[in-house]
Amino acid sequence: MKEVVLRIEDEALEAFLGMVGLCRQIEVVEIDEGAVMDGATMATRIREAILQLRAEHLLRRKFDYAWLKVAMDSAVDMPSFDSAQRYLDYLCQELKLDNLPCESSISKMMDAARGQLFNWTFNDTSDVQETIRRNNIVKRFFNLMKGRK
Repeated sequence: MKEVVLRIEDEALEAFLGMVGLCRQIEVVEIDEGAVMDGATMATRIREAILQLRAEHLLRRKFDYAWLKVAMDSAVDMPSFDSAQRYLDYLCQELKLDNLPCESSISKMMDAARGQLFNWTFNDTSDVQETIRRNNIVKRFFNLMKGRK
């Protein structure tokens, strides 16, 4: 196996990841977004991104928070959590978010996502529109984290 480093324009990243997702022999190991944020800045960005997702009505179901947990766990430069409860504790205590789902809403769905980030399939649904909706939540979250509108 070989590791390849590519430099891709921000505007082309999403299309590139979509193409890479079609080839099962390729795995995206890391996406370097440039400057590393400190913990306080990261927490603020995550909080603001989640609040924006709420404002845009993208987090329609309580279990949608599970996709954010799975995405954050897979990102190299973001916090990761060994349980749904620790994730909820972070959202509630560190980020001071309210109206959160219960632990079981997240833990039941954490293993549902399969495949490459941004191109997941889900073992609990075969509905194409629902699959796209869930992937779009994660795409929008990362775009907000990068400061894109």
